[in-house]
Amino acid sequence: MLFCRFLKATFIFPKRFFVFSCLSLLLLSGCVSVPEQSKPWADGVTVGKLDNGLTYYLYDSEEQTDPFNIRLIVNAGSVDEATPSGVAHMVEHMVFRTTKSHPESLHQYFNTLGWSTGKHVNAVTRESLTQFMIRTRVNDALDLSQSLALMADIAFGAQFKEQDWQKEQSIILEEWRRGENVAKRVSRLKKEQVRHGSRYVSRPAIGTRESILATTAADIAQFYKTFYVPSNMSLVISGNIDKKQAIEALNKYFAPQNNTPKPNRDYVELPLKKQFHIGSIQDPQGSSTATVLGFRSKLAEPSSLAAEEDRLVRYFLRKMIRDQVIRDRKFYDQRKVSLHLKQPTNKRIIAAFVSRSKNHHQGLKDIWTERRRLLSYGLDELELQEHKEKARAILQRQLGKGEDSRDYNGWEDKITNVVTSNKILLNSRDKARFQLDLLNKITIERLNIRLKELLNAGDQFLYLQFPGDVEKYQLSLTQVKAIQALTAKDLAPPVAYTAPKKEQEPVLPPVNLPDMNEFAAGHIISKQQITASGDAPAITVWQLDNNDKVVWLNKPTANNQLYINITTAAGYDNQQQSPSLSQLSVQLWQQTPPKGFTEQQWQQLPKWSWVYKADQLSIGAVVEEHEFTDLLKTYRLHIEQGQLDSQGFADTKQELIKFYDKQAKPNTSLKKIISQARFSADDLADTASDNIEGLTKASLESIAKDVLLQPVTIYILGKQPANSDELLTHLLASIKRTPALTSKPVIQQSGIKQLEVNYYNEPKSKVMREGFTSFTWTPENAFLVATLSEVTRQQLKQRLRYELSGIYNIDFSMKLDQFTNQVQLSLSFICAPNRREELIAATDNVLATMPEILKTLDLIKLKQNLVYAEKQRLKQPSTWLKRLELSMQSYDDARYLAHINSLPSLVTNMSLLSIAGQILPLQNQVTLVTKPIEETK
Repeated sequence: MLFCRFLKATFIFPKRFFVFSCLSLLLLSGCVSVPEQSKPWADGVTVGKLDNGLTYYLYDSEEQTDPFNIRLIVNAGSVDEATPSGVAHMVEHMVFRTTKSHPESLHQYFNTLGWSTGKHVNAVTRESLTQFMIRTRVNDALDLSQSLALMADIAFGAQFKEQDWQKEQSIILEEWRRGENVAKRVSRLKKEQVRHGSRYVSRPAIGTRESILATTAADIAQFYKTFYVPSNMSLVISGNIDKKQAIEALNKYFAPQNNTPKPNRDYVELPLKKQFHIGSIQDPQGSSTATVLGFRSKLAEPSSLAAEEDRLVRYFLRKMIRDQVIRDRKFYDQRKVSLHLKQPTNKRIIAAFVSRSKNHHQGLKDIWTERRRLLSYGLDELELQEHKEKARAILQRQLGKGEDSRDYNGWEDKITNVVTSNKILLNSRDKARFQLDLLNKITIERLNIRLKELLNAGDQFLYLQFPGDVEKYQLSLTQVKAIQALTAKDLAPPVAYTAPKKEQEPVLPPVNLPDMNEFAAGHIISKQQITASGDAPAITVWQLDNNDKVVWLNKPTANNQLYINITTAAGYDNQQQSPSLSQLSVQLWQQTPPKGFTEQQWQQLPKWSWVYKADQLSIGAVVEEHEFTDLLKTYRLHIEQGQLDSQGFADTKQELIKFYDKQAKPNTSLKKIISQARFSADDLADTASDNIEGLTKASLESIAKDVLLQPVTIYILGKQPANSDELLTHLLASIKRTPALTSKPVIQQSGIKQLEVNYYNEPKSKVMREGFTSFTWTPENAFLVATLSEVTRQQLKQRLRYELSGIYNIDFSMKLDQFTNQVQLSLSFICAPNRREELIAATDNVLATMPEILKTLDLIKLKQNLVYAEKQRLKQPSTWLKRLELSMQSYDDARYLAHINSLPSLVTNMSLLSIAGQILPLQNQVTLVTKPIEETK
């Protein structure tokens, strides 16, 4: 979409694994709160516990093509810190440094395996838990036993050396610096109000700058010693595994650890008491206003039947109170009041009203009024019955289904979700039966009683949110009660629920497309048979008399479907059209059925997917063989009889006017600043804005027709039908093409530039670089440049993060662009202001010395990764279709496909060195360096 709207919520709670907010998750998740001894886990999941207290969960997918995943869950997070420090997150970092089994550091060990952090090994720290994940590939460098040995080394073997901490401390500072912004600050302020009186307050997982600098290696080691004990851990293993071997490995690597008692964590749940907490929040850069009144209360034990019934009650409450409060806005002149139910921890629930009124007193009065209305009148029984009917239908369908269809990744995620919420994972059918029984117990009386319990909870809070440019104040309890007393004594009842009319779904008559012979026949100019060669199957190429070309790769797919992609030679960057109007016209055309068809009729027919890019329009589809004829008919009809919807045009024109008005205002985004340095003013100008008021539907339709009637190449993968010549003659060859567009790539200006701007309120700098080097595009060259990009990224990360400890992460890519015949480079990183020049120099050094580095760089693991990745890609028909397109565009034959299985063999030290020597260092680049605003003072 060219235009979009962004919605922003005011009342923010932390993300939790155990929070579900939609019916599909609630009713189809398969996790229920029942005692473990009374209900078995889902078939296929083996649950066990070692003598030292570590609990494990094993799932064997029994698929030989699956790898396996390992996830370690440690019940330790920022809430466990005696004082706010971020030490839980520091442990997560430090366990990858020196360990008992790997004194060279786990980072170095991963390099020898060909693994990378973030992809094959990852970790995350939350407020109440930390997780470590190992993601393997089939026939990976480590088998299951070796991978469990690695996870045990992470869990119990970290050494916490002072020299390691000195390096990692700087990296964590850069992670803190990278993520610090107004949205995160405001979110923390809200959490402090919602969770006041608890250890969640002022405990961001990453810590603060001051706490990161003050923490010692000994502090981190002590936290690890206290919380990283088997009894405080769970292990989830899923994929193609031998459960017997898994248990043997667990006994070998995990069982010998000491049986240390589980640490006391009675502070994890929010403390509750009868109180009325009042606060206010404001960030200097904040822009939102809100009034939030909340009620905190206790939930039943997650493993109880009462908790499961209450979860279902709360699902219906959540839906019904949301809709009821929205209907009741008519009492408040449509001022936005909403009511939310959120579960911040396993055993606590919060009901919170939110008003977006700019006047806090008015907003609080609206909230008190709506609370009183809900307590006085309750919810509507008819509405509940409607929701119950929908839920019952879903559960009945689930009873009729077979086994759970999750893959091994889905099982890992599902097991993790239920483990962290102290529940049990049942088979779908068992779960459906269980929830159907509960559903029959849900009544409107039960819902209204529960609603009163939630809205009368004794632990209450109120906070006011202020924009940064106004004076903040705080209400007293006396003022709050006085505003509450202003609510009317005799309130009108809530706006009644109106049940939707249950109209029977009309049985639509089949859509009759024109017979193939009703389309005028064109001619096939030539038909060429390219025999199979190497890895390339046979190809048939037709040249049609309207300048269209059809290229058919005769490679049957596993499901006997046909894959089709139709491409033009020009996209929205062309000499004849405004880029924005070109995109808009195609978007509206694609969304509107052709003349003579209703929306319902058009939706019954085979679907095309449209992607409009700077260099081409791509229209693709995947269909069954018997749908192919109708698919080509719908393409032709949409091209020749397409149109723009009148109302859609009018609405979009107004959006476009707003868009250009916004564009005309000063824009200080970094993207805009660097674009103005990269491209000429003419390239960035959009002349459409000069006469947007005069834009007509007819003129926009004309733009779309010029795009859609360009000559095209149609690429097809699958089994070729016997009547293919007839289909092409009648349905494609007679489309009247008009080659009206000429591509006009937007090219970055030559030369080297560096800009500096004072930008951030926070103490950080961002370095951005965009550059290019001319280089002839071929698919093989593109493959080698992509490989060189990954090697270069790894070298940059090694130097800037692991050696200099100057960054947390670097975004880097090099791409050989077919449209411009350029290698385009993009990089960015965030760092401390006082280190930016040092790190820019280090970046330049790595890029300049890449040819020298490549002379001796060991590429064995890289090539193994490439071979694995290529095998996975070539399982997808879409890969073959795309590479057919690349081969024809470059060579007009199948030679790229001929060695498609041996592409990784192109990667050698000399081939990468040769390309690096031609493109690095860049001679055309723009570097933007941002500085804190404070540096100007």
